[in-house]
Amino acid sequence: MAYSKIKLEIENGVAWIKLANPPLNIVDMEMMNELVDAVEKSENEAHIAVIGNEGKHFSAGAEIKEHYPDKAPEMIRTFTELIGKILNYNGVTVAAVKGYALGGGFEIPMACDIILASQNAKLGNPEITLAHYPPIAIAILPKMIGWKNAFEIILTGDAVSAERAMEMGIVNRVFSDENFDEEIRNYINSLLEKSPAALKFTKKALKASIALSFDAIMEKINDIYLNGLIKTEDAVEGLNAFLEKRKPVWKS
Repeated sequence: MAYSKIKLEIENGVAWIKLANPPLNIVDMEMMNELVDAVEKSENEAHIAVIGNEGKHFSAGAEIKEHYPDKAPEMIRTFTELIGKILNYNGVTVAAVKGYALGGGFEIPMACDIILASQNAKLGNPEITLAHYPPIAIAILPKMIGWKNAFEIILTGDAVSAERAMEMGIVNRVFSDENFDEEIRNYINSLLEKSPAALKFTKKALKASIALSFDAIMEKINDIYLNGLIKTEDAVEGLNAFLEKRKPVWKS
């Protein structure tokens, strides 16, 4: 698929996906379909996917005109498919958020494993001001930040600063606007030092633990560990490198 509203670059195991329809990077059906394709394509060639933006703002949200009753069903289906692709990505997903991340433009980072934000970022779900609600945020936010914080964001429609979002448990790190791109690269490089197999299996175990009871959690996590991760070459290499006091050479 040729992209007109996003950009995709894959290098050294990292897929750099950028929303590229400034100034506001409105997420319309065309962009949604391009993002679905890019996430699928990158999963075969990379173990880390970074979703960022060109221009000043990550995204001011989904296309308002596509929320009317005649177009909403297709839009909701496609956007839900996109969020599912991100949530179920086989590797690690990182959102690099600058400027506004509102509505659907907030829900895309919300689906990522890690959110890194610039100091000027503003994140929120203003749908309530249009007499709508954000389906993805309602599904994800309460589990991420608790009911009280989720109610505040969704019912008020107010955007929060990057620092407040970090306090609430939405954002992992806040970087300066001036050094944002460099800090993102440094953060991704730190992930690249880890075994790709270990990242994938550890993410799988973490995801499995979210909605299960303790006994069920441990059964699932132990199964992933004993029948998945521990049988990889990297798991053995990590132990050998530690004992031999050398830097590991990952095989995966």
